[in-house]
Amino acid sequence: MKLRLQHIVIIAAMLLAVVGCDKFEGDVTAPSYLKIDSIKVVDNPSDSWSQDLGFFSSDIDAVNVTIWVKGDTAETNLGMYDLPAKIPVLRNGIITKVQLAPVVKQDGIAGKRIFYPYYNQITLNDVRLQTDSVTDLGSLQTTYISRNTMRVLWREFFEPGPNSVSLDTVVERCYATDTVCNGYGCGVIRVAQGVKEVNFWSDTTFTINDPQAILYLEMDVWSDVDFSVGLNNPMYAGGLNQIRSHMTIYGKPEKGWRKMYINIGALWSKTYNHYSSIRPYFTILNNSGKPGNLFLDNIKLIVM
Repeated sequence: MKLRLQHIVIIAAMLLAVVGCDKFEGDVTAPSYLKIDSIKVVDNPSDSWSQDLGFFSSDIDAVNVTIWVKGDTAETNLGMYDLPAKIPVLRNGIITKVQLAPVVKQDGIAGKRIFYPYYNQITLNDVRLQTDSVTDLGSLQTTYISRNTMRVLWREFFEPGPNSVSLDTVVERCYATDTVCNGYGCGVIRVAQGVKEVNFWSDTTFTINDPQAILYLEMDVWSDVDFSVGLNNPMYAGGLNQIRSHMTIYGKPEKGWRKMYINIGALWSKTYNHYSSIRPYFTILNNSGKPGNLFLDNIKLIVM
């Protein structure tokens, strides 16, 4: 009888060990790995932001990773990793939650990478890790935050149609298939020989009544001339036409589009003291006087 009882105890212990393999097994000396290829922005069906694919143009080039394990008193932040990433994790077994924050280059500067506040974080539950093995998460998708939180003050995608371009008349539509970033059209400002400066701006002044608002200008750029991005408001500071630049985007001789996430709110708060009416303003800076082109697409002024 005692022998049978011992056998039952041994068998029960073995079963518990097998079941326990599906649970978190604590810190280990050799890492497991999480592999992430890329993160793209897609439409959220509950919001349906736009039928234009250009609305979702993105350049998420890094990710911040945080994990939670059942029994821990707090989360573990693994840090930020360039994409594609192979992320070492000194854990083995089931991770209760993995949270991925999409990271972008603010103002196009690698040293100013931020978790973009308009993108939702990605949450994955019950992710299995195994020592010396790679858990491949592949290509992931995120969405813009809810319409209840985020407003699109201005959008210009330069698509064909009866509506005029919502920028000064120096900006034309371009339909060349080897040039357009997304869809069927983009904008172009053609700089003639000897022209050193071209100014253009939105045809609308936008109103922001919340001084705590977060404000970004998104756009895709392809340019072989330098240009500045800033704000203008003729009614600010006693009626003076105050034009200020936030940053200069330098032209590149090689062809290719660049996605820009411009923190235009920094200029709005510091220089304009959160003045309620603003107008995006652009200046081509062509000191050499050489002919060139500035192409723009997928412009969005967004606030929350």
